[in-house]
Amino acid sequence: MKSKRKLLYGLLPILFAGGIGMYLYMQNNDKPEEAKPQTTVNQYIEHLQKKEFDQLYSLMSPASLSEADMTKEQFVEKYNAIYSGMQISAIKAELQPEKVAGAATDTQKSGTESGANTETQVESNAAADDDETKDKSKQAVSNPDLYQTDYNLHLTTFLGEVNETHTLKLVRQELEDGNKVWQINWHPSLILSDMVKGSKVRVKTLFPNRGDIVDRDGLPLATQGTMNEWGIVPEKLGENPDQMMARIAEHYKVSVQGIQKAISQTWVKPEFFVPIGSTEEFDVPGSLRGVALQSKEIRYYPLGEAAAHLIGYVRKATKEDLDKDKEGYYRAEDWIGKSGLEQSMEKQLRGERGGLIEITDEAGNTRSELIRKDAVDGKDVQLTISSAQQKKLYQTLAGGGDAGAMVMMNPKDGNLLAMASSPSYNPNKMVTGLAQAEWDAYSANEKLPFINRVTTRYAPGSTFKAITAAAGLTEKVTTADKTHDTSGLQWRKNDSWGGYYVKRVKSLSPVNMVDALVYSDNIYFAMEATEMGSAKFIEGIQKFGFGNNFGLDELYLKPSQYANEAHRDLASEVLLADTSYGQGEMLMSPIHLAAAFTPFVNEGKLVKPVLIVGKETSDPEVIITPDVANTVTDALKQVVSRQGGTAHALSSIAGGLAGKTGTAELKAKKGEQGKENGFFVTFDTESPSFLLAAVIEEVNGRGGSHYVVDRLKPFLEKLQLEPQT
Repeated sequence: MKSKRKLLYGLLPILFAGGIGMYLYMQNNDKPEEAKPQTTVNQYIEHLQKKEFDQLYSLMSPASLSEADMTKEQFVEKYNAIYSGMQISAIKAELQPEKVAGAATDTQKSGTESGANTETQVESNAAADDDETKDKSKQAVSNPDLYQTDYNLHLTTFLGEVNETHTLKLVRQELEDGNKVWQINWHPSLILSDMVKGSKVRVKTLFPNRGDIVDRDGLPLATQGTMNEWGIVPEKLGENPDQMMARIAEHYKVSVQGIQKAISQTWVKPEFFVPIGSTEEFDVPGSLRGVALQSKEIRYYPLGEAAAHLIGYVRKATKEDLDKDKEGYYRAEDWIGKSGLEQSMEKQLRGERGGLIEITDEAGNTRSELIRKDAVDGKDVQLTISSAQQKKLYQTLAGGGDAGAMVMMNPKDGNLLAMASSPSYNPNKMVTGLAQAEWDAYSANEKLPFINRVTTRYAPGSTFKAITAAAGLTEKVTTADKTHDTSGLQWRKNDSWGGYYVKRVKSLSPVNMVDALVYSDNIYFAMEATEMGSAKFIEGIQKFGFGNNFGLDELYLKPSQYANEAHRDLASEVLLADTSYGQGEMLMSPIHLAAAFTPFVNEGKLVKPVLIVGKETSDPEVIITPDVANTVTDALKQVVSRQGGTAHALSSIAGGLAGKTGTAELKAKKGEQGKENGFFVTFDTESPSFLLAAVIEEVNGRGGSHYVVDRLKPFLEKLQLEPQT
């Protein structure tokens, strides 16, 4: 019994000590886990990469935010403004590997141990500067309430990558409830390393110079120029501003409401100049008070209407342009090609925009450049066009108020010398903005001034007979002296044609190939085509460029066709007959029509048209024999030289002109009176330097194709007097 009692007494101290130990253990386990700096660091990285700036703010020490005079709203707004201005699409932050500064004390280990090996403890302070002394650094090494780590920041901006090294300085703070947290000492350099208090980030767009479009001699066709912009200074309108605005509106052909709307904008002050429109005047009429002029740089087209369809124009990008911009290059208010070569060669002409991101001080002075991408200027485009010939040819066409097109090329090398389309429009006005009255005039014009007739496809009429003749000669069905005895003004092969007849203007019998070209006889070529048959006919004409746009993608040129897709075999003899003299379903552009005549100048070689100097082009292609080419050319010379030839009006012009006229009738159904388009193709034979194809619409009642010849005669007379290069 005594021994048991002794044993009990011996165990009591042990049990007591164990109870005390258990109590202390339980008390320690009830305390919250000690905060670790890595937790705050990881949260910072996560929120930064997700652009969660409001959450980022909550990690900062109040003392550092107070020193920077930074509220939460200001903090979030600053980050958003800088990151959106730099167009940052991706953020990546990576902690740097640990750099051991020396052995840590037991106190440090207990205060910062976390198992991570990517941070190192160095001196930090809530208001620390980069020039702290070594003594303070030594003191900080043993301070368990300070922590510092470095990380690499990668920002993907609209100009490229920005890579910086940043330092996070943390301080351990005790809260009111006794718990401790690690907070980050905020400084502007956490946004970008070179930022200090008061710093701003400035983003600049560096715009490229748009490339010029120049002619064969380097003369500008589209370039940088200046314009006069007229506007109103409201306080200078005088005692009766309404009356003066009415007078101004009448002079500049704008509405009074438009002026009132402009000067009523919120930014306008009485002494401000308010731009209204452009003007070609250099002085303000003395009767107009309140009007002022100022010069403004803008895209300029020296030839104006004469080359509008070829060169095109630029305008400010619209929402539709931005929606179509798959590469994301354009922004609102960017200039963009809207027509002609300005549009088709936009990417080459525009260049590539650059930019600059820099850090400034509070006064706006540059502190440092963060990243720069220089703009790449657009490339100049040189054309084979002659400005002088372009102006003259356009004046020739437009002088009669006609709708049509004229194409002039060098038949030896294919260089396009001039391409005129009428009616036209003023491309300079398209850039600066049309007044409502001007726009109304264009819209009301039934001749559709915005259509480029140079690339429009027409039924070429009797001009095509030269090609049918070449096909017949090649297939050895036709000869120059082969005759047909047909009298009267109409013919059909047999009764299978029903009520359809081929018609002609003048009765000829007998008629040979030369006669048929000289007097433009439809029946002769209809008979030759049906004798050839569709297969040989198609083989003979197709090599003249059908189905080919000659690489002129810049002009959006569609290939010509000799028939619709469903009738490409020309199985119908009626369609075959019509096609032989350029009617039926045939469609050819004036450019193709000009190119199709080059074999008659080049002993059988088809020379493809060239527009862009330096662009790779294919070699001329032999499509007919020299004998065939010369036989057709001799006949085409007689179209001009022989009395009664359809182009005999040009016989007085030196240079040995050859040519072929044509009239194509357009009507919806048989028996009705249709509209007529007149054609003429001509070239010089003594020293071939030009080939010209022309079409004028609605020549019925005006002499048909003879009207076209008469319109061209003054131009050709002057051309033959000029030295040819």
